[in-house]
Parts: sequence; C-alpha cells; structure tokens
Amino acid sequence: MDRRSAVALLASMVLGGCGGGGGAPGTPGGGGAIAVPDPSPAPSPDPSPTPGPETPDAPIAAWGDSLTPPFAANLQLLYPERLVYNGGVAGQSSTDISARQRSGGRDTWVNIFWMGTNNPTQPAQVKADIAASVAALAPGNDRFLILAVLNKARPEEVRGGDVYNMIVQVNRDLAAIYPSNYLDIRAYLVSQFNPALAQDVADAQNDVIPSSLRFDEIHLNNDGSVLVAKKVKEFLDAKGW
Repeated sequence: MDRRSAVALLASMVLGGCGGGGGAPGTPGGGGAIAVPDPSPAPSPDPSPTPGPETPDAPIAAWGDSLTPPFAANLQLLYPERLVYNGGVAGQSSTDISARQRSGGRDTWVNIFWMGTNNPTQPAQVKADIAASVAALAPGNDRFLILAVLNKARPEEVRGGDVYNMIVQVNRDLAAIYPSNYLDIRAYLVSQFNPALAQDVADAQNDVIPSSLRFDEIHLNNDGSVLVAKKVKEFLDAKGW
C-alpha cells in the first residue's frame, strides 16, 4: 500500500470511530451534540434552627414554689407558639428552688425566678439563692426575670408586721441589684384590688394581695394568676425576649 492509500485508510477509520457519518446530531452514528445527563436535584434547604434565647420565640423556664404552676399554665396560653416549662414545686424554699434550677439544664432559656415565699424570714438566703441561679445561666444569657416575694395575709406579713418589713426590704434589695431584670409583681397585684369590695379595700390598706385575687392567705386564684402571666408577658415582650 502506498503512502497516499495508507493516509486515506487512516482518515476513514478516525471518522468512523468519532461517529463522523451523515446522521442527525444525537442519533447513533450521527455527529454533533453529545447527550448530557440530567443535573442532580438541588439540595434541600437546611431545616430551621431550634429557637434559642436570642429569638423572640425562645423557650421559657419558670422556677418557683406553689405559686408558679398556675401562673406558668396561663403564660403558656398567652404564648401558644412557645414552650413554657413549669418548674414550680409546692412548699419549697428559695434554696430548694435554686438547687433544682441549677441542675435543670435550661440555662440557655429565658428564666423566671419566683422565690422566697416559703422562707421570707431569711432575706439574705433568698438573695444568695437568686444570685446563684443567675450565675448558673449560660455565659452571655441575661434573659432572666426576678419576681418580687409576695406577703401572706397574716398579722406578721401585713403592713407593720415584722416579716412584712423583711419582705419589703428584700424586694427593695432585689430591685436595686437587678434593676433591668426585676418586676414588682407584689405591688402590682396589691394595686389590682376591687374598690367595690370592702375586704379588697381593707387588704389594700394592709398592703397585701386582695382577697378577690386569691383563695387563701397566699395562693392566687385563676384571676390572680392570669394577671401575673399578662404582666410577665408584657415585660418579656418589651425586652424582646
């Protein structure tokens, strides 16, 4: 075979291997475009992150004694889109409540502390327990609320009584220590007396929670608990918590 014949034969082999016939593009044996596989589907977006305390729908932990469960239940009704944890246990002192809170694992949540009703004659201990609870929150978490200690409708805890003076003073101290995180819920509830009810008027004069808002000397009825929940929500909303 001469050189010219060899070159022609090689050219025909190359064209045949590349599909260089006269067929339509994309058909067997045809030239032109080569089929491209379908692109991979776009990845699904990442799921929304779990709300943290920096968001307005962060979970809330309410810590306290027997005053807390009805208040927490009403707060949950006011915040149906949020989780409100009821950390209330009847009869517990501020020391008991603080110990539970510090081991409760909710240090990144919005925390509400309502302590001291069961040990009002230990004001230094109440303040120390609240300080320990605040210190146990996650670093940078300043989203906490301290509610004032309530006084009972007992001679020693109404205006002029020895324990009354302790309660008023510890609340003043808490307001001074935590000026941006304190709510005087005691004074607010006292102010909600019904002037048409003689007993409520007498209670207001004694600077104690009006009888119309409680069912015994200290425990709030549903009307009283609703008032607390609404006031707390007002506070949290104003803070953007």
